[in-house]
Amino acid sequence: MASSDDVTPSREIIKVGSVSYRRANSESIMTDFAATNNFINTFQTDIKEWKLNGSYSVATGIVFFDGVAPFFYNSEIVGISFYNGQQGASGITDFDVRYIDTLGADQGSIFVTNPTIDSTAPNTTVAFESLTTGTTVSPTGVTLPVFNKTTFLEGESLYLKLDSAMVSAQNCGLTLFYKPIN
Repeated sequence: MASSDDVTPSREIIKVGSVSYRRANSESIMTDFAATNNFINTFQTDIKEWKLNGSYSVATGIVFFDGVAPFFYNSEIVGISFYNGQQGASGITDFDVRYIDTLGADQGSIFVTNPTIDSTAPNTTVAFESLTTGTTVSPTGVTLPVFNKTTFLEGESLYLKLDSAMVSAQNCGLTLFYKPIN
């Protein structure tokens, strides 16, 4: 390994024997600290959930229907999940997430392609994409998003806008996973 290589992220448990009185700091304990630090920096996230319970077609086109997610720190989106509980008779549920700058101006969608679920998707459909690991879950009837923007400044905000909804569908939602950045 080169000195510029990252220590492999892993959750390490520090044992009493490694830090006992008069024990010299060892490469082993420093490796454990570095692995734990890298694990937190790589995998620790926060979330914003938007939940549309019941027959959610009434939320179509409404701004701030289930709240706003303001960023308290410069942040980066690292993943997304979205779901639908009961499939609709026809149509498409089209989720859009829009962002607002620090002056309060709507700057548009964070997607090039919105995440969608259509009426061919079965009940209890769940989809997700990790931008960190590249893992995706995309069942029948799902279109995963293509992101236009994933980094945000402190004070910027996001909100969910439902562009369309399946007829008679129930219980859907979208979750964004994000973490602070420098």
